[in-house]
Amino acid sequence: MATFSGKFHYSTDPPRDGPCQFSFTSETCTVIPSSGPAITFDLGDVDIAVRNDWDLVLTLFTGRHLTLRQFGAVFDRMAGEFIAAWRARAIHCLILEDLERVGTFTGSAAIAPDPPVAAEIHLFKSNIAVLPLASTPYQWRLAEVDAIGFSEETYAVSLRSGDQRLVVSKLGKRTDEFHGALQGQFDEMRQQSAAAMHETFPFLDPEALEQLLLTMPEGRSVAFARLDKIHPGLITAIVKRAVSESLRPYFEALRAKSLAGSIMVGYKFIRDDEQEEEQTDEQDQKDPLFFWFFFPLAGANGRHSGLAAWEAGTGSGRATYFFRTHQSGEAAEHVEGAMQKLTQGLALVNFRREPIYLSDDSLAQTAKFHRYAIGCRKLPILRDLRADFAGRAIHSSLEEWTTQVENIVQKC
Repeated sequence: MATFSGKFHYSTDPPRDGPCQFSFTSETCTVIPSSGPAITFDLGDVDIAVRNDWDLVLTLFTGRHLTLRQFGAVFDRMAGEFIAAWRARAIHCLILEDLERVGTFTGSAAIAPDPPVAAEIHLFKSNIAVLPLASTPYQWRLAEVDAIGFSEETYAVSLRSGDQRLVVSKLGKRTDEFHGALQGQFDEMRQQSAAAMHETFPFLDPEALEQLLLTMPEGRSVAFARLDKIHPGLITAIVKRAVSESLRPYFEALRAKSLAGSIMVGYKFIRDDEQEEEQTDEQDQKDPLFFWFFFPLAGANGRHSGLAAWEAGTGSGRATYFFRTHQSGEAAEHVEGAMQKLTQGLALVNFRREPIYLSDDSLAQTAKFHRYAIGCRKLPILRDLRADFAGRAIHSSLEEWTTQVENIVQKC
């Protein structure tokens, strides 16, 4: 670990400044002043890093600013190495570090109509991450992208997801490379989905299969009612494929408690590194798909209670998770948006459970989970997901599970 000598200014009250020693690792940054206590923080705590000609200004999530200056001839190397380490830590805290990387590009990006800002763009097989220096990093999942476009006039690549549009530009000679790689990953994902759905539901004719792919893309949730219109046997086939005998009692109990016509289902592909974690028996080992179900629960008045249950349909589904939807009293057709938002939050952490149910103190104080605490600060959807988490019921026995469910419902 290299140590650099220079001066600092830290915007505390009163401010601190003077000569210092500055060093950093892949996770932490330390400033040792000539007098007074050291300043140490996680690289993920830096929201903005502005590199000027002769100084480096870091804005922490606390709102404080750390300015590093007068580092002499080594400044360029120091600043370059720090920004590279900071971006790598940002990828880690955005829960992307275990994804397969396709390429890294330097250009500008913005979510329209915001103006473009300089950023490093990381393309993964299933996600795209935007790492600006002057604003907080963020990511998009390719599964949520509806279309990819290219403007000959502005030489910019755009990704559309619902009413949002991410525009990537100023890639120079690598524009065509980025566009081709992005389109290639998008097409590969759709081809993989088509092959998997054809193999899983061979009774669907080409028109029905096409409708299924449009209705239930990989990584999203869709209502049973919409699937029933595609083929009358599709829901039965999904439940048979996704719900094991051990899970069936809990599934049926949730189905009985659900608002009529509101149950939703989705799926994603299980990566090779997830096989051991997500699958537990010989039959599961052959299944490359991870299914989940949402059950918006009915209230006493027959309308939505404001609480939804989430159940995983693989060997790792050891508990039912409950979330507040803030839509008490709504009819079934009005709760689908809330389920989609929950799906987005779960997908951002690749359906890991720890970032959902662990307490704020556990995330902040446990080294292996601290990146999730940072991720919550950088990802509003994940932050909302944790805030809406209402509890979980363990699949110990149906009787014990039922008691836990009743306690959660009463508290909400």
